[in-house]
Amino acid sequence: MAGFCQERRGTGGLREAQVRGYRPAMSLTISIPDEFADVLGASAEERERRTREALALELYREGKISLRRMGELAGVGGDYWAAENFRTLHKAPLNYSVEDLESDRQAAERFLQP
Repeated sequence: MAGFCQERRGTGGLREAQVRGYRPAMSLTISIPDEFADVLGASAEERERRTREALALELYREGKISLRRMGELAGVGGDYWAAENFRTLHKAPLNYSVEDLESDRQAAERFLQP
């Protein structure tokens, strides 16, 4: 899913964005030099998609969002495998702690008990 954004005016002249497949979302505007904008892509849609992907990957790397949330923000959807494929493609490390492993081990143990 591409990061398609349709802007509309809210009350008081505030700008809001409705992103397809998402709840009403905040619209964020940043200023960067033109040569960096050109690197992000030729069209506004491509620049938005690449920026969303970079933000999603960085928030995931910092441990601030889950793998599925990363996939949603990046525009690949909330499906685990789509998000995992995106993570792997961009060489982001898997956020999986020793506590996660222990929790999964205990869940598997409970599941396998007769």
